[in-house]
Order: sequence, then structure tokens, then C-alpha cells
Amino acid sequence: MPVAILSPGYPDTPGGVTDHTARLVANWESSGAEVTVVGQCDTDPEKAVAQLDTTSIQGVLVQYVPFLYGRRGLSQYPERLAKSARTRGIRVTTFVHEPWVPANRPQWWILSPLQKRQLRRVLGASDATVTAVPAWQQMLGGSVELVYVGCVQPAIEPPDVAGPLLEAPVVFSPFAAGLNWEWISQTARELNSAPGLIVVGADSADMRRHSVVQRFYEPRWDCRGRLPADAVLNTLSCARLVLAPFVDGATGRRTSIAAALSVGAPVLSSRGHLFDSAFDGPVSIARDLSDFVSRAKEIWDAGANPDEREDRLRWYRENLDPKTLDASLLRTVTGRGD
Repeated sequence: MPVAILSPGYPDTPGGVTDHTARLVANWESSGAEVTVVGQCDTDPEKAVAQLDTTSIQGVLVQYVPFLYGRRGLSQYPERLAKSARTRGIRVTTFVHEPWVPANRPQWWILSPLQKRQLRRVLGASDATVTAVPAWQQMLGGSVELVYVGCVQPAIEPPDVAGPLLEAPVVFSPFAAGLNWEWISQTARELNSAPGLIVVGADSADMRRHSVVQRFYEPRWDCRGRLPADAVLNTLSCARLVLAPFVDGATGRRTSIAAALSVGAPVLSSRGHLFDSAFDGPVSIARDLSDFVSRAKEIWDAGANPDEREDRLRWYRENLDPKTLDASLLRTVTGRGD
């Protein structure tokens, strides 16, 4: 069962989409599929499809974030590839990880409608559309399937009992778009634990260089850099509290939340215009900064709760199991779920 994935930057460019693609390749191949990844957009899309067609490809998955396809997020490449594939009778599915930039900044007033038109054309050339955000299902219209991204780190078996709890709250993937560093820094100060914060995914130099995070960074924080996947999950499994507030709210596209839930860690996140209510329960959801700080103190003071940890693990297995998510997506890509 040959299938293909269009994922610009794979496998060398770090990022959530690259990690998602790597997991899809592993899980799809383990289920018997033959997977080809188009990781560069430097080949004429019609020629790329012609090469794929020689292997009797049954379906193509287009991983879509506008800025994957150019510095300004504008490119005809995904639309041309989708149209060429359909002309050859190859089914096309587009996974919308991000649709277009909002028109809430002067530099985006023109870019936003251009990116919106671009995505509409890509979806018009696709047989199926998938997203991880219910609010985007409604916004995109038509028949849009909901498939969460989930945890992109290779799974580890959560220990029966979490190890010694870490001495400070944890932030994983500190440069994720929309992460609310104002809330995080204020909460770290209020909890007043040493070293204040444990950061996984960036070292101190990275934090000082980042245009947003540098305004909140404190030298006392324990910044552990980019760790191997098993070390990431082992660290999260010992977290007394994982801070993951997003300006647009907790959703199934937030892989840092999924990673923490995969090992049963307590996660504190937030509401927002994209908030997915399915996460209200396994994740503690705050409505504003005051509520966020209050909930953080409550979770911190309570310490480990084995029953609540098991509840989070159970919810994760039922809703975010990567093999289940990826099998569902493969059925859509090949048309076997229609």
C-alpha cells in the first residue's frame, strides 16, 4: 500500500510537523504501508507527482502550515502538487496544522487574506481535509475530519509510580507559537521554588536569544536544552506541574500537552478562542492569569496524586494514542475510511 507525504523540511528541519511526519512514517510502515516523503519543494511539483506515480501511490498527505512553503507563507507548490496528483487519479488529503495568519497586525493585513485564499485553493484541489482543532473544522467548512496530532515523541512505558518530583514546574517546547510567557513567568515567581522553572527544549543561550522569551527569562532557571525523546518524557513523568498556557487555548495540536499527558503528568493550560473542551478535565484549564496562578498553587501544594495520574493516563490512551490516531489518518489518506 504505497502512500506519500508532502512535508517540507523533513527530516532535517526541527519542528512539530517534522516530528509528526516522522511518527506517521514509523507507524504507517509498521502497519505495512510503503511511505515516500517529499521533503523538499525544489522540484517541479508535476515532476514530483510523476515520480510518485511510478510506484502506484494510493494517496498523498499534504502537511500544511503556510510558512512551510516559503518565508512569507505564500506558494503555489501545494496547490499545484494536489492538482497534478488528482489529475493522475491519486487521492489527496490535506492536514491543516495552521490555516493562515490573523489580520491583527499591520504586517499581516495583506498577508492574511492572501494566505486564506491560498489555503482555500489547496483544499479545493484536495479530496479530504483534516485538522486537529474543532474550531477550524467550523471555520474551514465542508466535511473536515478531526484528528488530533498527539505526542510526537516515541512512547515510553510510564513508570508505575512517578519518580522523585522535580523541584520546579516544567515548561516543554518553550518556543511554541502562542505560548503565554507572561503567565508562565508570573506563576514561577509566585510559586517561588528553586530554580523557579525547568525548561526542556532550549538552553540558556537559546532563551536569551529568543525575541519573545528573552523579556521574561531569568538566569536562575534550569534550562536543559534539546533532550533525547526518552529523556523528555522521563523528565515530564517526574514533573509536579507542567505549565502550558496558550493564548488560543488548549487543543489537540499542542504536542507539548500531549507529551505530558502521555506520562500522566499534571498539566495546567488555558482557555482561548480555539479552546477544545475535550481537554477540560484531563488538563486543568484556567480562564485568566489570576486563575492560572491560583490553580498552579493548588496543584503544586497537593503534590502527587496516583489516582489522578491514572485518570490522565487512561484519558490519553482513549483519546490520544498515536497508533490509533495514525491508523485513522491512514484510512483517510487511502480513502478506506470513506
